[in-house]
Amino acid sequence: MGAGRSKRSRSYNIDRKRYISARPQGVRDPLPVIVVVCDDAKTAVAYFELLKRSVKKKLTLTVVRNPCDRATAADVIAEAKRHQEQLQQPQSHDSSDQSSVWALIDLEQAPERRQLAKEAKEAGEKAGILVATSDPCYEVWTLLHILDTGEAFADCSAVVRRVEREWDRTFGQIFGSKAQADYTKIVPMMGAAAARARCHHEAMDPSWTEVYRLIEEVVRRGT
Repeated sequence: MGAGRSKRSRSYNIDRKRYISARPQGVRDPLPVIVVVCDDAKTAVAYFELLKRSVKKKLTLTVVRNPCDRATAADVIAEAKRHQEQLQQPQSHDSSDQSSVWALIDLEQAPERRQLAKEAKEAGEKAGILVATSDPCYEVWTLLHILDTGEAFADCSAVVRRVEREWDRTFGQIFGSKAQADYTKIVPMMGAAAARARCHHEAMDPSWTEVYRLIEEVVRRGT
């Protein structure tokens, strides 16, 4: 636990220097800043770490792992608020409309967890955090790169199993662990995935994700 938190702290400090401590007082970074706080430490983190390399010349994309082991939706929102406070410091960013903080939250299937996730989303949005939920989980976003579906899934494990099958069918190789999968294969499909995600979300299909909203902002500011 201590070692994991230490690694996350070092990673956070590296990115943080880009918009806080790496430049002299009063000198403003012209790049827009988007902070993405994930509710896991694997799939979303690996995907957005890869994406930030392609936009780094025009956008500071800071990817934050879940704040602690077994983090709740409320923990994710609390972490997002901490980053929001950092960005609101006078020396931290170019202007208020040039930065945003996003929180990625899974709704999951258990009724009590869904309710807590919805409450956390409402609290985050009231505080100015942009919250992208996924039903039942973030892996719906991964799946939409290779399959256009809004079908119902029993739980998050069922989504991951479908990702594994479709990944093997599409690329002829196993998906592997969520943290180490080769996401370079699907990032070029991001635009199609976003269009599919928007359609399924607006239709309120059984499975959907709002991650496309974050992607649209990243593309708008970073390309």
